[in-house]
Amino acid sequence: MDDLIFSINKIQDQLKCLSKKLVDLPQIVVVGSQSSGKSSVLESLVRRSFLPRGTGMVTRCPLILRLVNCPRGDKLRENRGVFSDEWGEFDEEETTFKIDEIKSEIERRTAVLAGEKKNISSKPIVLKIFSPNVLTLTLVDLPGITKVAVDDQPEDIENQIVELIYKFIKNPKSIILAVVTANTDMATHECLKMARDVDPEGERTLAVLTKLDLMDKGTNATDILTGRCIPVKLGIIGVVNRSQKDIEDRKSIKDAIYDEEDFLQETYPSLAHINGTAYLAKRLQTLLINHINTCLPDIRASLEQRLKECKDTLKKYGERIDNSTCFHYLISAVVQLYKEKMKGECVDTESTSMLLKGEAKIGDLFEECEKSLESLKPWEKYWHDRVLLTIKQTSGPEKPLFITSDSAFKVLMKPLISTVREPSEKCVTQVATEMYAIFTESIKEHFDEHYSNRFPLALKEISELVGQIIVNLTNKTMNHINEAIAIEEGHITHRHLRGTVGNFELLWKRDEDFAKLNPFPKGDINVGLTCSMSERKEVRRVGYMLQVYYKAVANRIADTVAKATMTYMVHGLHKDMQPQLASQLGGRVKELLREDETTAVKRSQKEKELIAIQNSLQELDALNLEVSKKIDSY
Repeated sequence: MDDLIFSINKIQDQLKCLSKKLVDLPQIVVVGSQSSGKSSVLESLVRRSFLPRGTGMVTRCPLILRLVNCPRGDKLRENRGVFSDEWGEFDEEETTFKIDEIKSEIERRTAVLAGEKKNISSKPIVLKIFSPNVLTLTLVDLPGITKVAVDDQPEDIENQIVELIYKFIKNPKSIILAVVTANTDMATHECLKMARDVDPEGERTLAVLTKLDLMDKGTNATDILTGRCIPVKLGIIGVVNRSQKDIEDRKSIKDAIYDEEDFLQETYPSLAHINGTAYLAKRLQTLLINHINTCLPDIRASLEQRLKECKDTLKKYGERIDNSTCFHYLISAVVQLYKEKMKGECVDTESTSMLLKGEAKIGDLFEECEKSLESLKPWEKYWHDRVLLTIKQTSGPEKPLFITSDSAFKVLMKPLISTVREPSEKCVTQVATEMYAIFTESIKEHFDEHYSNRFPLALKEISELVGQIIVNLTNKTMNHINEAIAIEEGHITHRHLRGTVGNFELLWKRDEDFAKLNPFPKGDINVGLTCSMSERKEVRRVGYMLQVYYKAVANRIADTVAKATMTYMVHGLHKDMQPQLASQLGGRVKELLREDETTAVKRSQKEKELIAIQNSLQELDALNLEVSKKIDSY
């Protein structure tokens, strides 16, 4: 089941390039005090000397050690183009190192990460060792716990190391390999205390008891090895390391393991089969494989959850947009959405608003304008004495014989025509406001859905340009309507008054109430004016004619307002908006679509994260398929 370990290693490689840890992965974490024998334990598992040695702190970076069982004749050797029995590789580099070269390379990489002095770094060194003499296994070696800063180490070196160790062992999916010495008091071992802090029940802690051969005469480690002293459920395994003299004498690890076996058989015959380096390697591999099997469902669930979160975040950031084609699509989509909203083709049926929008509201504005224009009555504009005075003044020395003076009618009519200007302009202004409101709603909706807050300059420039287009179209419409009003004021015709005098005479004779009614207020002039019956009739006739003619003018202007507004503004914006946006802003695409640097960096990070997660899930799928095939073959 080496495939399990290989798959977890590949997933770890996929995720290690990310800025933050996405999921907790199963791993064996080696912790212990300085000079507790951690390096000797690791070298015994590899059966070769490959780690830097010296006084004080030697391990200053996490070392992720991946042991790969690679028998002679294995295809892996052919794929790597390596024909020596053993070799090493660092990280994802293709360069291979002989076992004898690994030590100096670790020292070089440590100096790069942690500096030349005795500082530490949390950035790991990843080392793979391929050999026919190892069991496939992955371990993380951490700096040894120290109490006192030496040389140029910072005063808080102990806290830095402790924080680094906790960072790894608090992972609930990690197995803690606590290395303690047999010739010291178990209660004084800091690594056991730290293990208990994160694993109170000892369910994922395995203790390795080193230096069994250095215990005081007359004492032995039976109580410790049988679990009576250290409460860890994964067991306690005793080993015998090479001494410093053995190292200086170049005693091989192979010979040291033979000596270890002899020592265990002689000193702990009943426990020899469950202690020693060989048993430790098998036990670690079994624990790691079982632990990975147990954690696989959680790993998959975590990765799938992260995948969903990653996709949601990328959707919020939006796709990369950096060319004119995308810009033209952007403005085309906004224009299309605006047209649909104006025509009521995308009504929100769940909205609680009861207000009309778009062209439906514009239709209402036209009706309001028409009602406002038609609501004016001549007698609301003039007083009785004012009308009488105008008739008399425009008649000259002789009173009119049969019909009201044409001059008096025109003098009184022109101010009435001028009153249509205000409601007409108000209607046009309200239509412009509604058009811009619909556009603002459209562009905001489109940007929120597709671009979030990525392109504030594009949003601002497009909105301002469309606002200016609407202003220009509004001015054009206003000019047309004011010209129509000026034409009405400039020449008053009699066409609408044909038959008016005759109708008035009939009403005057047949309808007593009509004849008696004088709708004009009595007076507003501080001059005494006498008013005969014929003059009263004349005033009444003028009012009647003014009303008939004004109604005709109001109808014409209301019609002009609606036609000009729809032609120049509504249809004009539909026709001109996209071409003008493209022509005036098309040359500034890079500037307009330059997003915030932070957003670009975050998107790039999330894209890397997405690829890493997808590759990790594919690795798990391939692993499940391989396991299923093996089960079916049994």
